[in-house]
Amino acid sequence: MKKIFTLLATSLLVISASAQTVFSATYDFAEAPGTDNGDITGSGFTVTPFSATGLTSTTTTNRFAWSGTTTASAPDAGKYFQITVTPSAGNTVSISSITFRSQRSGTGPRKYVVRASTDSYTANLPASISPANAELIVQGTNEFYFVNDISTGQNGNVVTPSSLNNISSAVTLRFYFYNAEAESGTFSVDDVVISGTITSGSLAVEDLNKKNKNFIKNTLVKNDEITFGADVKDLRIYSLTGQVVKSASVKDGTNLDVAELAKGNYIVTGTVNNQPVSQKILKD
Repeated sequence: MKKIFTLLATSLLVISASAQTVFSATYDFAEAPGTDNGDITGSGFTVTPFSATGLTSTTTTNRFAWSGTTTASAPDAGKYFQITVTPSAGNTVSISSITFRSQRSGTGPRKYVVRASTDSYTANLPASISPANAELIVQGTNEFYFVNDISTGQNGNVVTPSSLNNISSAVTLRFYFYNAEAESGTFSVDDVVISGTITSGSLAVEDLNKKNKNFIKNTLVKNDEITFGADVKDLRIYSLTGQVVKSASVKDGTNLDVAELAKGNYIVTGTVNNQPVSQKILKD
């Protein structure tokens, strides 16, 4: 791919054979209208190219652009973009975020949502705009919406599918767009980044959770402090981009101040009794 627009570092976080590995799949559509197979970092999973169902392709370059959607105010179940993430045998996948750029033509769709196969594409996955963009809002139940009649690409679309955790089978994501002013109107996505973690299958998820249960006492961090239930050496906190944001060593029963960290998900790793441990946390 010629251009790289990714929110994830190319560094790979490998914790242990039975722990978590940060992954990302980036689609910049530099090959459009040809097929973009995705640029991936990490291992233990595969992704499919973006595909479209029930729509008509345009010849737009550098974007995944299609027309022929519905003018109705609700999604047409037979018209969507689709991408599938499949963990390798024995692994599980957790998808933490989907970010992308959206664009409509002058008569294109105003509304769009992202759904997953885990509930048969019933619920809209949690949506937000970050950073804030005056041209986009989230309304109703996690519906992205174009505020103005604008036909330039817009950044800030963020989906945080908290329900897509530790899944051992393929996960398909679908982008539905609708409420077009004309069926000939075009909608496109660009610079799509799907990110999360792959957990190795050398231990079952339940065994991994049992192994780590005394590592961190409060995986939901609400008071700017992580409480540890063991002596931990070489402790590191990683962002989901694979960057080390804090390092320390802690004693059993002590707290680690993480007030400087932004709200969001992190992976904490370390060594307890000469064994590598890891735990995902959410700072609220």
